[in-house]
Amino acid sequence: MPTDLTPAMQERYGIRKRSPWAVAGVALLALAFVTLIGWITWRLATPAPQTQLVKFTVNSETSVSMLFDLQRDGKAPTTCVLRARDLRHVDVGYARVQITPGRDSLRITYPLATLARATSAEVLGCANNGTPNVDPPQFAPGTVNPPQQTTIDGR
Repeated sequence: MPTDLTPAMQERYGIRKRSPWAVAGVALLALAFVTLIGWITWRLATPAPQTQLVKFTVNSETSVSMLFDLQRDGKAPTTCVLRARDLRHVDVGYARVQITPGRDSLRITYPLATLARATSAEVLGCANNGTPNVDPPQFAPGTVNPPQQTTIDGR
């Protein structure tokens, strides 16, 4: 900032001393903007896993076989949540399954154990490096989820 100007000239040409608070505020806004752009770029570069249920087959009163496709980043483990329901839309099987790192595109057959005969099955969601944000199990009072396979080889 020029110091050789008289106060009258500084007033005439709009030259005035900047407040340190204004400078800090502008710097903080610039930092927030750069952080937002970085976060958006990271989210676009690392998309969430995509799944599609191909089919499910009711094998018995205590088992459903689920066939689904998974598109993911194979460098990290992926966790998927699966469930089966009965006619009353009550959960009869629920599994949180971790798929080990490996291929990016997989076709998975999963044997979901059930408490009773299932009428529907679905993949609730998948997430890399963590558990997907999905509905918790909704079993009938007094029932417990049967033991499930917890890991699938992703190679």
